[in-house]
Amino acid sequence: MIAERLGRVLAGLLLSLLSCGTAFGQTDQADGDDPCSVVDVRASERPNADGLPIEISVGVRLGDLRSIDDIEQTLTVDLLVVQSWTDPRLAPWEGCTVPLDSIWSPRLAFVNSGRLIESLPEVAYVETGGDVTFYQRYYGALASYEDLRDFPFDSHVFELSLLSYRWSADELELTVNREVTGRRDLLDISDWTIGEVTASVQQQVFEAFDTQFWRYDLKIPATRIWSYYVWKVILPITLIVAMSWCVFWIDPSHFGTQIGLSATSMLTLIAFIFATTNIIPRLGYFTTLDRFIMGSTVLVFLALVQSVGTTYLVSRGKERPAAIVDRTSRLMFPAAFAVFAYVVLAH
Repeated sequence: MIAERLGRVLAGLLLSLLSCGTAFGQTDQADGDDPCSVVDVRASERPNADGLPIEISVGVRLGDLRSIDDIEQTLTVDLLVVQSWTDPRLAPWEGCTVPLDSIWSPRLAFVNSGRLIESLPEVAYVETGGDVTFYQRYYGALASYEDLRDFPFDSHVFELSLLSYRWSADELELTVNREVTGRRDLLDISDWTIGEVTASVQQQVFEAFDTQFWRYDLKIPATRIWSYYVWKVILPITLIVAMSWCVFWIDPSHFGTQIGLSATSMLTLIAFIFATTNIIPRLGYFTTLDRFIMGSTVLVFLALVQSVGTTYLVSRGKERPAAIVDRTSRLMFPAAFAVFAYVVLAH
C-alpha cells in the first residue's frame, strides 16, 4: 500500500514536471501560462489563520534499522515521513507539484539529536480541494537514550519524536496516519528482535518558550538477542570459574600444584576479560554482565586464597584440617556460584 502510494506520487511528480514546464524557478515563460505557477499564497501564514488549529496527519515508516550503538546511544535508521494537511488556498493548483518553500508547511523536525540525510526533493503534491502531501526520506543516526543496566538481557522502547517548534498547540494539531506508520518486515539488524512499531501524539510544554506544542512519537520496541553473550562471554567465564575448583580435589600436600592451578585460573580470567572489553559497553554504572564478571572474578580469587590457606595449614603439619577445608570447598564454592549466577542473571 505504502509503496504503491509513494509510486503514484512520484509518478505524479514526474508528470507534473513534464506538463507544468518551467514553473517555480524558471522565468522564460510568461506568468499565467503555466497552470502550476503558484502566486501569492502567503507562505508564512498558516491556513485558516484566525480559526481552529490546522490538522497535520503524520506517518513515519521504518524502512530499515541498520544498527543500535550502545556506546554512542544512537540508532541508525532509514525513515519515510509523510505529512498531510489541507490548504484551501492551493485548490486551484490541483495535481501540481510545488516547492515546499513556496507554500505554508508545518516544518516538523526530529527532537532526537543526530544527523540525518534527506534523499527526496523538498516538494509537496497538491490534490483535490487543496489537500497537500509531503514525502521525505531520512537516513542517519538519531539519539536513542538507552538504560543498559540489564545488558545483555535488556529490552527497550526507542522513541523518535517529531515536533514543530514554530506553531503552538493552538495553531497546529498533529494526528497519526495509521496507514503509513509502521515498519518494513525485513530489517537489516541481526542482534536485536524488533517488535511492532506504533505511534502516538501528545502535547508537550517547553518551559524555555512557555508554550505548549504537539509531538508525534514513533515507538520502536526492541529486545536484544542475548545468546551471543551467553556463548561468547558467560559460558567461558563459567568454565574458568569451574576450573578454579579443581584445586579442591588435589591433595593439600601438593601445594605447588594447587597454587599453580589457582594462579592460572585467575590469570586466564583476567586475560579473557581484557579480550572481551570491546563487546561490553563502557558505562558509568554496572550492568548485569558487569556484575556477573565481577562476582566470578571474586570467586576465582577466593579459590586462590583458599589454596594459600590450605598450603599454610600443611606447612604447619595440619594436613587433616586442610583436607577438611578442601572437602567443604568442593560443595560451598559451586553452591555459592550457582546462587550468585541465579540472582544476577535471572533477576
